[in-house]
Amino acid sequence: MSILESISHDLMVPEASLGHIIRSAPYRYKVFEVDKKNGTGKRTIAQPARELKAIQYWVMANVLRQFPIHGAAMAYRKRRSISTNAAKHASNRFLLKLDFKDFFHSIKADDLEAFLAGREGVNLSTEDIFHLKKILFWNRRREGSLIMSIGAPSSPMLSNILMYEFDKKVQAFCGRKRVKYTRYADDLTFSTDRPNILREVEVQVAEICKRMEHPKLRLNTEKTVHASRGGARRVTGLVLANNGTVSLGHDRKRLIRAQVHHFLAGRLSPDEAVKLRGMLAFVNSAEPSFIQNLRDHYGSTEIDRIINLQD
Repeated sequence: MSILESISHDLMVPEASLGHIIRSAPYRYKVFEVDKKNGTGKRTIAQPARELKAIQYWVMANVLRQFPIHGAAMAYRKRRSISTNAAKHASNRFLLKLDFKDFFHSIKADDLEAFLAGREGVNLSTEDIFHLKKILFWNRRREGSLIMSIGAPSSPMLSNILMYEFDKKVQAFCGRKRVKYTRYADDLTFSTDRPNILREVEVQVAEICKRMEHPKLRLNTEKTVHASRGGARRVTGLVLANNGTVSLGHDRKRLIRAQVHHFLAGRLSPDEAVKLRGMLAFVNSAEPSFIQNLRDHYGSTEIDRIINLQD
């Protein structure tokens, strides 16, 4: 069966109705902006409509899961987190962090088509690929190319799949240089005990980006960071201590304790309370022992009140 027929059968939607939804899928998004975590600028979120989101979940389960994801990819995967990502680099002396500019929006529907065309054993017709491009990508301005959205449930998985060749090329170079490499979405981290080698890595990654046509990515050179044990080292928001451990850091822990205290005293606004809930979710994935520390100090019932807050 074609993808259209399979989705129609599994989701019990008539083919004619499904075809209409798919053809108009790139426009079925609710678009809004949120503040970036670093406080500089806005991030555009495009969330698919309910009917499109159901189709995207079907594609994830029935099409995308057959494709490999490189071992260096640490985001959006079971049993991997910002903590496991940071831990990969905790024992090394020298650190390099690179960042892509406008990562999700730089990945386009044509990149998926090129990826599928280049893989052996992919049993998808031209019509199937056309439908996949419509289902998985967003038309930001109702004109031009279809791009990946921040907000679609399929985007994290699809981005990892389409980055496989990039990760493979970077890992091959790093392996020869005895450098550890991980990628957490658009955050690339490299570490080694060999002095000066990370300058070579930076040049090589830029060259790989330049040569790759699908996806076409650019490094945000303003966010490039070189660090060593002589200074502060952070990876995906976590502190790498000189003893080889990963931590939230003293300042962040102090802030969280203060916010919990203010919440329990009734001094946080509803929006501030929701942000605190998000901070505790981050803590739970980054340093679960600190959640237990909070439970021991304030009581599990009180911490659960924050964790279970509704928007």
